[in-house]
Amino acid sequence: MGISRVSNKLKAVLFNSKFILFCRIIIGFVFIYASIDKIANPLEFSDTIDNYQILPVAINSLIALILPWVELIIGVFLISGIYLKGTSILSTGLLLMFIILISQALYRGIDLHCGCFKTFVDPNFTDLRGEMIRRIGEDILLVIGSFLVSLTSLKKENIKE
Repeated sequence: MGISRVSNKLKAVLFNSKFILFCRIIIGFVFIYASIDKIANPLEFSDTIDNYQILPVAINSLIALILPWVELIIGVFLISGIYLKGTSILSTGLLLMFIILISQALYRGIDLHCGCFKTFVDPNFTDLRGEMIRRIGEDILLVIGSFLVSLTSLKKENIKE
């Protein structure tokens, strides 16, 4: 019975409308902030994507042009609550993709600046592996929040039907 009570209290906190709004605002601002430098510097962002050594350069350039605008739209929509179901699912998917991309680079021994928020790296900064691990941790927290927003938006839609 004690575990059931704890579980119910945890659900009450995690699915509280104020907590979900807090998650939406934080994740939305993170996406907006992440998009700004990439929109301003698409060539540098394309070079950053090249460092992951996954896709051909032509595709990286296309991604560098489109992804920052998608991030900006997701951020604005999360904060404003527009198309919340689709936006929250997209944000969860993108965050999972970011975790996978950084993790595979880390696993393959590629020390890189992730390009998450800035397209350039300070040449004096040397702890790239540490930054990559920290970014994975941050993205895990964000994906949990985004997943909660997704569950809540899906739950509200099912209630309306």
